[in-house]
Amino acid sequence: MTSLLNRPKGAAPATIPTEAMDVVESVVARRRAPRRNKWLDRWGWYEPRPEGVWSTTRQGEALNLATTRKNVRHEGLVSGRNLMSNALVITDPFALYGSEIENINVAVVGDIGKAKSSLIKTTLGLRQIAAGRQVVVIDKKRQGDHGGEYTKLAKTLGVPSIKFKTGGDGARLNLMDPAISSAVNTSGGIVPAGQEVLIAAVLEDTMQRPLVQTEIAALNLALRLVNERASQDHTEPVLRDVADLLLSTPEEATATFGPVWEKDACRWGRDPGLALRQLCEGDLRGLVDQPTSEDVRNALDHPLVHFDVSELPNKGPALRVVMTVINTWLSNVLAARASEHKQTVLIVEEGWHIAEGSTGKVFRDNMKLSRGLGLSTVSAFHHIADLPADSPARALMQEAGIVFLYGQDRVDDAEQTVRMYHLPDYCVDLLMSMRKGQCLVVMGKSDPVLMQHERSPLEIVLTDTDEVIRGESTMLVEQIRLPDELDAAAIAELVGEAQ
Repeated sequence: MTSLLNRPKGAAPATIPTEAMDVVESVVARRRAPRRNKWLDRWGWYEPRPEGVWSTTRQGEALNLATTRKNVRHEGLVSGRNLMSNALVITDPFALYGSEIENINVAVVGDIGKAKSSLIKTTLGLRQIAAGRQVVVIDKKRQGDHGGEYTKLAKTLGVPSIKFKTGGDGARLNLMDPAISSAVNTSGGIVPAGQEVLIAAVLEDTMQRPLVQTEIAALNLALRLVNERASQDHTEPVLRDVADLLLSTPEEATATFGPVWEKDACRWGRDPGLALRQLCEGDLRGLVDQPTSEDVRNALDHPLVHFDVSELPNKGPALRVVMTVINTWLSNVLAARASEHKQTVLIVEEGWHIAEGSTGKVFRDNMKLSRGLGLSTVSAFHHIADLPADSPARALMQEAGIVFLYGQDRVDDAEQTVRMYHLPDYCVDLLMSMRKGQCLVVMGKSDPVLMQHERSPLEIVLTDTDEVIRGESTMLVEQIRLPDELDAAAIAELVGEAQ
C-alpha cells in the first residue's frame, strides 16, 4: 500500500498481488459508491442543514472530539477530586498564590449540614499543620458539653483549648497588651491596627455612634499616659486605667491641649470613659480588661491554637470584641515575627460576627494585610439572601481568593450565590442538587471546578459532629495513639491517607 501512495506522477500503475487483494477484500467489503440523485441535488438535499437532526447518545459520542485537560499542578495540598475529570484538586492558598490567585483569604459558603466544617477542619486545618504551617481557630460552635467543635481535634493533637468565659473564670487577652501597639516596627512596613484604632472601634460599637475629634484626642492622650506609666512601673496596662484617666483631669492635659482648652478637656473624655468603665464592669469583665493570661501568651508555641469562645453570648459586644482582639493581637505578633516568614491560617467559621460594626471593620482591615503577614483567613457563611446588598459580609465573600460553594436548599440563596460570583444560570440548579460533601470551587479568575471532598478514616472521625444528635458518644478519638513528639511529620503521618 505504501508503493501506491508514493507512486510518482505519470508512472505505470503498480500491480497488487492477488493474495494481498484477497486479504483486503476479506477484511473490507468493497461496495459501489452511492449514486447522487439529480432531483435531490437540485432541491438542496445534499447541502448542510442549518438546523440540527435527531440522533442518539450512541451516535453522539463521535461528536465529542475534545478531551478534558488534566491538572498538571503538583504543588500544594489536595482537597478532593474533580467530578468531571476525576483529577486531583489542589486548593492550597499558599501554593496557588502568584499563579492562580492574588488573595490568600478563603470563603466557604453553603447551607447548614453540607459538610463545610469537614472541609475546613481537614483541608484548611489538619493538612495545613501537616505542611508545617500554624493554624489558629476561633471556635464559636458549641458541641454538647465538650466545649467548642474543635475541642476533639485539639485533644487529638495534644494541644490545650483556650476557653474564654464571661466573669473572669476563663482566659484573658488584654486589649492593652503591649503586643497590640501602634508602634509595631516591621521590616516590610506592615502595620496592623493598634490600640488607638481598636479601642476606638470598641467604643463606637458600645456608644452606637462615631467618636468626635475631641473624644479621639482625649482617648489618645489617655492611652499614651497609661502606657508610659506602665512602662516606668514595669507593669502591664489595663483598660480600667484608661477609663479612670478619661474621667479625671490629668496634668498633662494642659500641656497637650493648652490652658485655653483645660476646662473643656475635662469633658472630652467623659462619655468614652463611662463607656469603657461600663464594659469593664459588664460585658467585657474578665475577658479583655485584665493582663493577658499565660496560656494565651504561650498559645503560638503549638501547631494548633484553639481559642474556644463557644460560651460567650451571641448578643452584646463581648463575642465580636474578643474575636477582633484575637485577630489584632495575632496580626501584630505575626508582624513582629515577619522575618521568620511563617505561614499561618486563621479559621473563623461564624463569618457574620467579624463583618458587622466598627470592630468588624478593624477585622476586615487586618485581613487586607494578609499577604504581608503570611496570614490566610478562612471564614464561613450560610444564607447570602439574608444579607443586605451593602453588607460587609458580602464584601468578605467577594474579596476571597478561593471560594468553596456548597449546596443551598433555598432558591433565593442559590440565585444570590450565582449572581455574586458571576456563574452561569444553570449553576442555580446545580447548587440545589449537589450532594453532601460536593462543592463548586472558584479560584481567582479560573473556571469553577465541581469537587468531591475526600477524607481519610481518621479525618472522618475527627470531623464527626452528629454524635449529639444521634445521642451517642464516640470514643474513637481517645483510642488514637499519638507519637511522643507532635511535629509536622507526625501529623502528616496521621492524615497521610487523605493525600
